[in-house]
Amino acid sequence: MNHTFAQKILELNYHSIFGKSKSYQFFNNSNIDYKLIGDLFYKTHKLVNMNDSVLVFDNDSVVKISALKAIKIRGALISPFFFGSSFLFFLLDTGHNIAKGHATIVNEQTVVVCSALLLGGIIVRRIQDKHVYIRKNVTIRVLDTDYRNLTKSN
Repeated sequence: MNHTFAQKILELNYHSIFGKSKSYQFFNNSNIDYKLIGDLFYKTHKLVNMNDSVLVFDNDSVVKISALKAIKIRGALISPFFFGSSFLFFLLDTGHNIAKGHATIVNEQTVVVCSALLLGGIIVRRIQDKHVYIRKNVTIRVLDTDYRNLTKSN
């Protein structure tokens, strides 16, 4: 006899800056970044189980949904390209100056370009992830998709 269990989904509904309604879903065994009320930093844990008002994580911690302050939705990892290009440009320019025997090893222009790339990487790192703060216009609910008891009605 085959037994199947319903998939539980943590659904996050929020409004974007431009007023568009958006929805994001977290499933079991997916990583979730969250901040509790009174916390300064985000915590990252794997979501193991959920109930109507409680989330259970892989480190056996139980968090009430009402205690959540913010949830971070990870975006594309673009910022490492800025940091890497800054480091690589600095290495290539100083290596070229050493190889050619120039009097100045580190140019002012190189420092300006590298610092601009580092600043761009810091800004992109902050922008690439969506930070959803739990307020009155944000709804979090647990959906239990159990379709076994559906019957065909005539």
